[in-house]
Amino acid sequence: MPKRSRNPSSSNPLSDARKGVGIAQKKTIDLWHRKSGAGYHLFLEYYASQPRGVVADAADFEGAGNTCTTSVQLMSSNSKAVPPKVGAGMSRAAKKRQKKKAKTSTVKESCAEATSIANEFVPVDDEISNISAPASNKDSSNPLIQAFASKLNHRHLASYVTALASPLPLTFRIRKNESSSTEELKETLAKQYTHHITPVSYDPSKSIYQSTKSSGLSKSTLGTIPQLKELIVSASTNGSIARQEIGSMLPVLALKHVHAITPGAKCLDLCASPGSKTLQALEIVAQGGKGRIIANDVHAGRLDSLKDAVSRSGLPKHYTSRVTYTNYDASSFPPPKSGNLFDAIICDVPCSGDGTIRKDKHILPMWTPGVSNELHRLQLQVLNRALTLVKVGGFVCYSTCSLNPVEDEAVVAAALQQVVNEGGNSRRVELVDWPNDLLSGFIRRPGVVDWKVGFYHDQSSDIVEEGAGDFGSISFYANERDAKEAGMDTNVTLWPPESSKIDELHLDRCLRLLPQDNDTGGFFVAIFKRLK
Repeated sequence: MPKRSRNPSSSNPLSDARKGVGIAQKKTIDLWHRKSGAGYHLFLEYYASQPRGVVADAADFEGAGNTCTTSVQLMSSNSKAVPPKVGAGMSRAAKKRQKKKAKTSTVKESCAEATSIANEFVPVDDEISNISAPASNKDSSNPLIQAFASKLNHRHLASYVTALASPLPLTFRIRKNESSSTEELKETLAKQYTHHITPVSYDPSKSIYQSTKSSGLSKSTLGTIPQLKELIVSASTNGSIARQEIGSMLPVLALKHVHAITPGAKCLDLCASPGSKTLQALEIVAQGGKGRIIANDVHAGRLDSLKDAVSRSGLPKHYTSRVTYTNYDASSFPPPKSGNLFDAIICDVPCSGDGTIRKDKHILPMWTPGVSNELHRLQLQVLNRALTLVKVGGFVCYSTCSLNPVEDEAVVAAALQQVVNEGGNSRRVELVDWPNDLLSGFIRRPGVVDWKVGFYHDQSSDIVEEGAGDFGSISFYANERDAKEAGMDTNVTLWPPESSKIDELHLDRCLRLLPQDNDTGGFFVAIFKRLK
């Protein structure tokens, strides 16, 4: 096993993905972006432009009035309505972009532009302002709700936005190890707090708890019930429960179900911090005292935080001693010196985190599609490395807390195509289905085979000069060639695979966890099996 190696050049991949301009200019742009609310509008524009299956299903599209796609079609149709004169009512920055677009032959679909002009013809409907969080949690001051209320063509996102605008329910799982007083805890919860928090209906073990919708209980409001908070804190300290989101539980649950994570198994967590999956896997592999978890993180500071989390977990010493900590770049993690590859690899890669916005209020104010586009290459490198480190017959679980296909299916498809090319006519790796008998009744969506790749044109200096009324635009390109001709720094693997290859990739075997389905955060899971 490789020993821990301090990586002095380690950096935060998410921060790196946001770089690209001078420090002074970046500070100015970031300040404007945060203050103007541009991130909320761009986030909605981006996901409203995605095809069904990404964050909205067929029923959402059919029940909506206008969609972004519809408004784009209206712009190219022979409508009798006469659009306003080019430049009328535009800011100076918008006029500059309009002139620039007139000079280029590249065809771009800008949802922001289509929406802007469509709004000239469609009267404001009060109905859309009423689409927000549930009544008990409704907050009209929520910037996401305010941005959504101004988007007449995004009604198919109503369910998605409603979920995102409400607080994330409190969740935890009851641990299964010999030191836990779980039965007493379950009895107390059932007798005194069943109207606040109960086991989820789709977990037959009744060990996953989620606060009820009627209670509206979240991490931030737990303090309003002091006795329950004291009970949960005490149970966390003594190792009886683990505070973990439902989406975060899925990778280890899946790897356990396919018998990759078992007592005595050797498991690698490539991007381990903050440690919830490491601990979840440890509870299984350490049974019997022979299994081992290799917890790796490229960032030394995050690795130290992980060590603290393990020491505070309340798990017994003979469990926590089965963790080995390493500090490597996950994309170049060295093979075990013994030559024995891993039974299971947890590959929860650095991501944009747009599935966590119910709890992390810092994501949306700075959101642009560029973060996902930049992270895609690193995510693919990490996944490719994982597929070489797992043994034949072993499993890799790739996951993100993002619903952006560029970080999800695009990475999976690229990795599959690469191993197919390396293996000739025979497959070296395959995607496996989410087990049907795992969490029966749990609502999950299949992976998508089509998505749009967007780039943000902020015209930063002009926008900052003009004020917050113009957020720039997201332009979508049909392929890498068009994007490069427009001056975009891009990669061919961002786009969906060729139609002739879709069937053999089986991207539908991936799992998309939408916030509106099970009242959770957003999450993505893909399970790989190494065949040879």
